[in-house]
Amino acid sequence: MKRSIIVITLTALLIFTAIASAQETGTAQPKNSRIGLGFNIGAQKPYCDVLHTGAGLAGEFMMRYLLSNYFDISLALGYGTLNDGFSYNTFVTDLFAGDIKANIHLSKPGNTNPYLFVGAGFTNSSYTRNKWWAIGSPEFEDKRVTAGAFIYGAGVEFMLTPQVALNTFMDYRFSTGDALDGAELGKYKDGYLNARAGITYYLSPRSGKAKSDRDDLLALQQGQLTGSEQSGSDGMDMFEAKLDKMEAGDAELSMEQYVRLKSRVDELNQLISIKETELDELRSTLDFKNQRITDLESTLASTETESGSGLSGDFSYNYEEALRAFYARDYRRAASIFSNLLTTYPTHALASNCQYWIGESMFGLKDYEQASAAFQAIFNFDNTTKKDDATLMLGRCFYALNDKSNAREYFQSVIDKYPGSEYIDKARQWLRRL
Repeated sequence: MKRSIIVITLTALLIFTAIASAQETGTAQPKNSRIGLGFNIGAQKPYCDVLHTGAGLAGEFMMRYLLSNYFDISLALGYGTLNDGFSYNTFVTDLFAGDIKANIHLSKPGNTNPYLFVGAGFTNSSYTRNKWWAIGSPEFEDKRVTAGAFIYGAGVEFMLTPQVALNTFMDYRFSTGDALDGAELGKYKDGYLNARAGITYYLSPRSGKAKSDRDDLLALQQGQLTGSEQSGSDGMDMFEAKLDKMEAGDAELSMEQYVRLKSRVDELNQLISIKETELDELRSTLDFKNQRITDLESTLASTETESGSGLSGDFSYNYEEALRAFYARDYRRAASIFSNLLTTYPTHALASNCQYWIGESMFGLKDYEQASAAFQAIFNFDNTTKKDDATLMLGRCFYALNDKSNAREYFQSVIDKYPGSEYIDKARQWLRRL
């Protein structure tokens, strides 16, 4: 009996050494395998016609097939002994057992995985009398008897690495026969209690944490984590952080996946560089246009003055100064100069422009109520080119004030009332945000 257990243990160690070597050299392991191989050892105690029983050693080989995160099937073939304890030692039954179990996991895969199981199997046993007064019958002695078994129990799996787990479980097995103790007495069938622990090796990583990291990386690679390209450096920081984490020791990422992810990082870096160049060009274009507007409005102010409008030449200088203050984001000074110009020159051709820039200055100061009042005043001017501008900005004021109903009305008015306006596309963009 002891020799058999030693042989089983040595065989198990040889198998696990071979598997570990194959994994180390990268040769025999299939990708995304659902299979786990294990060896468990422990003790089993009979419950039968014998009043006093003890625990005997037992071991088994096991193969587990993962059907999902919460369900798997396991097959086991093992050998052990049953006896009535060292103090009595009246009999020993050596027992071969095979079983199939359905394991139901009680939580999402992680470092600790509790589970319940039920199953069925067979036993093949041989009874040996050690004392002449043993309860068993001589007719069962050294005769192998096969019977069925029904199993239920519970266990806990502790993940030591993404592919190696410590497995502990306890189960009770009802035998369909009554010869485990060599005696067919009473009305109850024999049975025995198992308590075992061992190592399970999965051909692919099973750790829930490792799987989550891999899924996030693959989702990033396939574009499922949206916003990374639009958000620029934030998306890249998250992507590279996960990649660095996998490089540091996640064995489940294959070389092929690693190369694809590295390639994706390079593509995103190149895309960010292109977008930054485009953004710089747009800023330059905007600055040029703003300067052109300032120059044109200053020229118009000078022309109005020189053409005999009867207005002071100070308007042109102050108007240009106010625009410079606005584009320098000195909104209070800009609003003050435009207000003084509007008070001093209420009939000037650019008076409505002064009124509009007062609204823009208030908007820059985030005083949206004052800004909306300034933009509303634009419609009091008969000859002005700022009505579509003011309508769009009124929509933005009410949007900032969280008055979405009025905001929608003004954005729609830009489209309906000013079909030739350059702000129609912007109005549609704002409408999509509502």
